[in-house]
Amino acid sequence: MTNAPLVLTYLDAYQKERQISYDNLDHCLLAFSGCVTLPDSYQVVSVTYKGQILPFTGRIGDFYRYLIQFDQSLRNSN
Repeated sequence: MTNAPLVLTYLDAYQKERQISYDNLDHCLLAFSGCVTLPDSYQVVSVTYKGQILPFTGRIGDFYRYLIQFDQSLRNSN
């Protein structure tokens, strides 16, 4: 397990669990805004942000939209 603030766990094309981590939410948003980070069809297993599991279920293709909404809710709470 990594100590990065945001950790995305997903199933790859061979149904093997993999993780990718980001130093901060902005880096993650930037990576997924380009649509080349991971294939849209990969299933997300879990998303952890600052040690808390986020309530996201779905595919990578839907993750960016979720991130945008999550980022906006964080900014509104500060």
